[in-house]
Amino acid sequence: GVPSAGSLLSPGLCLGQQVTAAQSGKCFSAGPVSLVPLERPVTIWCQGPPGVDLYRLEKLGSKKYEDQNFLSISAMKTSHAGRYRCSYQNGSQWSLPSDHLELVATGVFDKPSLTAHPSHVVLPGGGVTLKCQSQYGFDQFALYKEGDAGFYKRLEKQYLADFPMAPVTTAHSGTYRCYSFSNVSPYLWSSPSNPMVLTVTGKGCRPHSPSSVPCHRAGLEVLINFLFFY
Repeated sequence: GVPSAGSLLSPGLCLGQQVTAAQSGKCFSAGPVSLVPLERPVTIWCQGPPGVDLYRLEKLGSKKYEDQNFLSISAMKTSHAGRYRCSYQNGSQWSLPSDHLELVATGVFDKPSLTAHPSHVVLPGGGVTLKCQSQYGFDQFALYKEGDAGFYKRLEKQYLADFPMAPVTTAHSGTYRCYSFSNVSPYLWSSPSNPMVLTVTGKGCRPHSPSSVPCHRAGLEVLINFLFFY
């Protein structure tokens, strides 16, 4: 029979890099933010239960929608960037909408620079600040560590953002990149900076020992999960 109101579960959104991605099992569960370089293909899929009568996949803030369970983008454009959600209909009942997916276009602006201060080689327990600097007057910056499931996002004054890390451990070692963008167009990001390799090595700090490396007590917090298409 027809499901009662409120009995339909919310669908999920996922991403693939080709139309057949979901059928072939190569569809990635989408986090709240997904980064796609300009001109790259991407497919947004809406996943509901078997036997759905109708899907609706829509871009919020516009009148654009698809009455099917996928939106295939052959080449990412700035017009595709924005927030998406989907829902489905069984009988006369509509499901609750899915969580929003923020589709971000990267490569819209020239890359910022990323540097480590005082050095890209740090002792365990010490501190380092990664500086992301843009040639444009952007006020938003995002730092990404290769292999991590999230990025560090920071609102700063124009042109520059500091990402302090302390105390560092060997887990902070790795390759970092940053992006810059404006809160006026939050879904249009720069190209990624050149990669910067941070190395944490050597003997660590010891509290209350004047001859050792100073210990610090601050750190970054991963704010948002996302998917990045290389």
